[in-house]
Amino acid sequence: MPRLILGAGKYTVKKPGDIFCDIREFEGIDVVHDLNVLPWPFRDNCVTHISCIHVVEHLDSLIDFMNECHRILMPGCSVYIETPLAGGDPDLQFADPSHIKCYRPYSFFNYFSPEGIEKFGYTDKPWCLFKQEVKDSVIIVHASALLNEYYNHLHSIPRTGMAANKEMY
Repeated sequence: MPRLILGAGKYTVKKPGDIFCDIREFEGIDVVHDLNVLPWPFRDNCVTHISCIHVVEHLDSLIDFMNECHRILMPGCSVYIETPLAGGDPDLQFADPSHIKCYRPYSFFNYFSPEGIEKFGYTDKPWCLFKQEVKDSVIIVHASALLNEYYNHLHSIPRTGMAANKEMY
């Protein structure tokens, strides 16, 4: 099954089945596309994994990025993201003039988990954020796209006691 490597650049080693996408036309790039332009040129539910290393900080909208990943991933499949930690290493965060925005660890949980979607409502595309860590001023996120039917089922279950409180903190 195909894996999509976003921002592959000219140094990423291609493995069989990989689809390389970048804004620039380097050797080995299969799809040249600006990820700020929606929709991306991929069918719904067409890849099993998306790898995105040092890309989201160059994009206008993390919400649009996550929604497009959700759209093109097969249900239950995964995304791997690495991005500079906002407030971490200033050289990593600010030295590249094409960086638009860096994020904090809770940027992903607060806005893309079912709990964050319920609280803030910026998207209706739920993610299971099964691992998130900060290493060397870089946020590393492993997430899986949840089926909207599963997300809707979760919200049809009556809440009682502590679970009835919608505050996350």
